[in-house]
Amino acid sequence: MFRVSSVLCFLGVLVFLSGCGDEPAADRPQQEPVHVASPGAESLIPRSVLFGNPERVAPELSPDGATIAYLAPVDGVLNLWLMDASGDNPRQLTSDEDRGITQFLWTEDGRYILYLQDEAGEENTHVYRITVETGEVLDLTPFPGVKAYVSATDRDQPGRVLIDMNKDNRMFFDVYSCDLETGELEMVMDNTGFTADGDMIVGFSTDEDMNVRLQVTIDPDNGDMTVHHRWTADSPWEVLKSYPGQDQWFPDRFDKEGTALFVRSNLDRDKTALFRYDIASRTETLITGSDTSDIGSVLYDPSTGEPVMASYYYLRRSLEVLDPSIRADMDFLQGHREGDLSVISRDSSNTLWIVAYNTIDNPAVYYLYDRNSMEARELFTAIPALEDYSLRPMETAEIPARDGLILPSYVTTPDPVRYGEGPWPTIMMVHGGPWYRDYYGYDPLTQLFADRGFAVLQVNFRGSTGFGKAFCNASFKEWGRAMQNDVSDGVLWAVEQGVADPDRVVILGGSYGGYAALAGAVFTPELYCAVVDFFGPSNLITFMETVPPYWKPMQALLNMRIGDPEDPEERAMLEERSPLNHVAEIDVPIFIAQGANDPRVVQAESDQMVEALRAMNIPVVYVLYTNEGHGFAHEENTLDFAGRVEEFLYLSVPGPGIECELFTPVPGASVLLQGTE
Repeated sequence: MFRVSSVLCFLGVLVFLSGCGDEPAADRPQQEPVHVASPGAESLIPRSVLFGNPERVAPELSPDGATIAYLAPVDGVLNLWLMDASGDNPRQLTSDEDRGITQFLWTEDGRYILYLQDEAGEENTHVYRITVETGEVLDLTPFPGVKAYVSATDRDQPGRVLIDMNKDNRMFFDVYSCDLETGELEMVMDNTGFTADGDMIVGFSTDEDMNVRLQVTIDPDNGDMTVHHRWTADSPWEVLKSYPGQDQWFPDRFDKEGTALFVRSNLDRDKTALFRYDIASRTETLITGSDTSDIGSVLYDPSTGEPVMASYYYLRRSLEVLDPSIRADMDFLQGHREGDLSVISRDSSNTLWIVAYNTIDNPAVYYLYDRNSMEARELFTAIPALEDYSLRPMETAEIPARDGLILPSYVTTPDPVRYGEGPWPTIMMVHGGPWYRDYYGYDPLTQLFADRGFAVLQVNFRGSTGFGKAFCNASFKEWGRAMQNDVSDGVLWAVEQGVADPDRVVILGGSYGGYAALAGAVFTPELYCAVVDFFGPSNLITFMETVPPYWKPMQALLNMRIGDPEDPEERAMLEERSPLNHVAEIDVPIFIAQGANDPRVVQAESDQMVEALRAMNIPVVYVLYTNEGHGFAHEENTLDFAGRVEEFLYLSVPGPGIECELFTPVPGASVLLQGTE
């Protein structure tokens, strides 16, 4: 059973803040990259190891447990492969030569694999069906400019799936039933956009038989949310729960009988917990919760539909077994090897599991676990080449903000034998979202910088998710202020601890982190010697005016969290907190990277910032990736970006104690380099 509520598509707006703009003017001066390398560069971890495609990744068991699908590169592009569960007989299934494949799932009978793919980073994903036996590919949603995704499957109805798609109105997703053999689509729920009382319909959820049973709406004026329920397709919608937009009451799934919901809720509490909600009686029963962090992933039994395990994540990941039937399995697996453990795939009998261990040294080591024999066999490691190098450990820290809020954080320092004891040049690396978070574990950028002689600081500033409602809500309308103060306080803490050299701190980030990097340059220029922004908004007004159309139903929540551009006072606040309007404060070099097809933070956000910087004669390197969106899908672009950033920092950060691998532009990278002035 695969189940995704379509409202997740809209709530995803609040996780990643990620129209093409015009091409750069022909008369802008171009600059050839400088080729540099430090004397010890031959002993550095190559960027090709850190940023190249993984060797194999994302294994998924077929329903019968006989076959494993996984992703592996072919000529630098990730494609689907198959192998027997024994590990034998690997064979290539797809032959994509462009974007690569990153999201896929088996159908319930194992005849097909479905995968999602857009064209050039614009995020209008199509749903493709590939026949496992023949390799035949069919686009199930062949509609230009439309975003589609699989929202539900049912093992009792293996011949069809539900697909959510915004074909009729780009703001709203309808629900379609898709016949997997013929590809025929039939609308089963028309999203009319609005309810009779004027609320906007942001999504639907289904029960275990793929019946549409829940409808989620939002009040466009104040962001209040309402979950409606119906028993059958002929029943009227009834209000199940209403709550303020700053709270959460989110149904995970129905139980097997369809009479109760498993709900993530922080109503009347700070940390989100898992509840069972009886629909008929409107009563809730707590299943599990924590005083230190929100509930994370929940593992459900594929046969009973009951929750069997939950995870929590404060500074490190912890697991709570909810069903004694898997206690022995988890005890064995947690003792089998080091690393944060995740169960990522199971066969339909729940006998075979694929588990992954995440460590500082590797993003994932995968094992096939047989519950009957209690034996675990290693399948493969995502990046085996990392085993030839020594990666730097990550330390946890709790950093006090100036108002007393505790910021869960991570610090990675360079090898003191090679680079001496601190303080070191330091990267303040700000995560995106901002309603996301930094985690403990392997990160290629962190390891790149630490290997080159930088300390790396990652601060979960207010607004980061997983630390409770009060921590998240403290970020409302605090872009460029309290949220930015948390980042600054992290830097000051690192200086005080003897980690960061105060004259050699770089602020770097993508998406919201890119905004924070620009904001650091204009609001606290004394803290930083260089700035790296990728995919970051520069003007909060123009950013909010150009979000994708399917974000529009959640506009009230964006206004609540960032600020309302239609309110004169808040518009003035947004203008004041936009880095574009303060470029005169910048006196350090800046590197900006942008995807030309980014639908979340459009190219104009970077274009206008670069134009303003050049008008003030502030040194800026601008790299436009013409076939990317809000992030990187092409290996050559990822490698090119990493090389350009490494070279930029080597040339921009003063003083000794930094090393650099030789940078040569990556052949095939789709780059438009808009030099420096």
